[in-house]
Amino acid sequence: MHNRRRDEHGRVGRRRRREVQVRLLLVALVLAWSLGGGWGWEGGNTGETRSRAAQAQPNPSLPPLTVEQSVVPDRIAVRGTGSPDRATVTLALIGPADEEGDPLDLLLVLDRSSSVDWDEVRTIARRFIEHLSDRDRVGIVSFAESARLDLALTPDRAQALQTLEAMEPGTQTALGDGLALGIDELARTRRPDARALVVVPTDGVHNAGRPPRSVIERAQEEGIPLYPIGMSAAARRQLLSELARRTGGVFYGRFSLDVLEGIFRRSGRTTVARFVLVTQTLPGGIVWEGAEENPPNVSVGREMTQLQWNVPFLLAGQRWQTTYEISAREEGRFGLNQWPSVVQYTDAQGRSVTQELPALTLQVGRGTGSPPSPEPPDEPSEPESPAPEPEPVPANEPPIAALRFQPEGPVMGEAIRFDASESRDPDGTLTRYEWDWTNDGVFDRESTDPRVRHLYARPGEYTVRVRVTDDRGATAEAVTTLVVREGLKAGAAVSSDFRDMPSVPEWMAYYIDDGVVTDEEVRDANARFAADVFIPGTQYRLSSADVQAIIQINALAKIVAAYKRPEAAEAAGYVRVGDYIPGVGLHYVRAEFLGSEPSYDRPPVLLYGREEGGWRLAGVRFVATNPDAVLFQVADWPDHPASAHFEDGTEQAAARAEDAPRQNAQGSPIAFWHPTLYGLTVWVGIVNPEGLFAPRHPEL
Repeated sequence: MHNRRRDEHGRVGRRRRREVQVRLLLVALVLAWSLGGGWGWEGGNTGETRSRAAQAQPNPSLPPLTVEQSVVPDRIAVRGTGSPDRATVTLALIGPADEEGDPLDLLLVLDRSSSVDWDEVRTIARRFIEHLSDRDRVGIVSFAESARLDLALTPDRAQALQTLEAMEPGTQTALGDGLALGIDELARTRRPDARALVVVPTDGVHNAGRPPRSVIERAQEEGIPLYPIGMSAAARRQLLSELARRTGGVFYGRFSLDVLEGIFRRSGRTTVARFVLVTQTLPGGIVWEGAEENPPNVSVGREMTQLQWNVPFLLAGQRWQTTYEISAREEGRFGLNQWPSVVQYTDAQGRSVTQELPALTLQVGRGTGSPPSPEPPDEPSEPESPAPEPEPVPANEPPIAALRFQPEGPVMGEAIRFDASESRDPDGTLTRYEWDWTNDGVFDRESTDPRVRHLYARPGEYTVRVRVTDDRGATAEAVTTLVVREGLKAGAAVSSDFRDMPSVPEWMAYYIDDGVVTDEEVRDANARFAADVFIPGTQYRLSSADVQAIIQINALAKIVAAYKRPEAAEAAGYVRVGDYIPGVGLHYVRAEFLGSEPSYDRPPVLLYGREEGGWRLAGVRFVATNPDAVLFQVADWPDHPASAHFEDGTEQAAARAEDAPRQNAQGSPIAFWHPTLYGLTVWVGIVNPEGLFAPRHPEL
């Protein structure tokens, strides 16, 4: 039945194309040889595209981070004995400047209307400003009832942040006027050697001033890409996607740190460090008093205090900084950076790097003030009768610690079950379990339960240590080592309903309007590219990447034809996940999936629809953690926010693995956490009347 519907649906489109097919092929035979590329994709167009792409690549060969740290003043009094009795520590990480890359002229066009959350808009703007380098400039335009220039392009990031904090929200939305003013400001004052771009956090509503689409031609003329960021689930995606696509930018459905890094990367900025973990270990006599900027996670131990900061990424030339206060509870000369005090990160080449914090000392003396005098002792009283000698207490035998974990091969974000229940105390009971997740000498968690869960958001080898304490204070330790692999747990939200429509190029409708790409259409695309002629009904000429997309869609249908039935998928290593979802189907997922980039020939998810007597392949789904993921020239994939999933099937938003609760409100333990996922559905098994890339199928 489905095949008959597909044939009827596509017959008109194919007949129309056959009329031009012979003529195109004849023209192609002549031009293909003159272009020097035959029937392949090595002609002049391809070379030009590669040249532009090479110019846009960031520079990966940069030196390591610069670490700066200072303490002011470096001589203080013991807390409460004089002044000053506190010192301020400043710690900064500085990404090496990329002298080969272009500086940026960034214009923030900010929506102050009542239909968006102004605090969220301001936070997004602040994040962009904080990630600029000394070579960059930033300007601010905002719009509500009208548009205004709040700050001309300047290298002064502190001034930009001050301007941002002083701005107030408005009511109406003059989006078109705001974009026009921002583009004009860039066109007038941009530097010839700088990359210009406009970032606009907005919901796309416009009820005052000129229409937003009126600025597209001006942005195209000036070569200024627009990067709209949706500020609500009701954002006008079609308008914002069009503004981005036609100016060379990208529309993002919502803001995340991945979006922030993606925009900078598209603008030629190099990410010099990812997954940055800063650890500073203060000696026991030093007291952490609080942070003024970028507060750390604080763990207070018996002999030390450990501070840790997680920085998702650092760009070339960016300065990340934290400031905090400390005091001292005793006199002496203290080295503030006890072991371990290091910066750990992954560099641009994917290598793990560890840098020690610089040596830093603090001299502590007793100030001119003095503590209150102790109370005089009471007058001695009549001596009491001597107490009887206590019974001798037998020696305490220390406990015995044991540790194991499940599953044996965990992946990032998967909850790992650590079990110390086989630990025992020969002459008493165990009262406490302390857990060190990275074997760095600091216990991260304390519990009375010998069974706990922990998850790691990054792949790598980890050594875990548990310390058990008995009812008389004796301790014992056990360690185990595990390897956390890259990827996601099978079924990690890939069965979620990705509802939004991705951005599909307009020219592609000529080939996919009947829901299938045939071999004949592949030849048609190849011939049009070789002949350098328009797609009928448009003024668009195919690029080599466009032709490759058509070929890959055609090839995908042939590749997955081997999995027409679920039994074949299971034999190939796919695992059923979840129940049947109306409009989407039944999901079969690879046990391990999610590589660095989605590939057309390795779909991680197969979708099956019901048919009489069983199941039939309906489509496939590709999943990525990169908001800039593009496959078949289709971008802006629907997303599923970063979440913690629990064993009772519930889900809770959690931006980071560290934020994921160990159990939900009903007491169900966490099963896994995943970052924001982006999914592209392709209906290659059963034709979807709503489109080849539609997120749902009305007949399933």
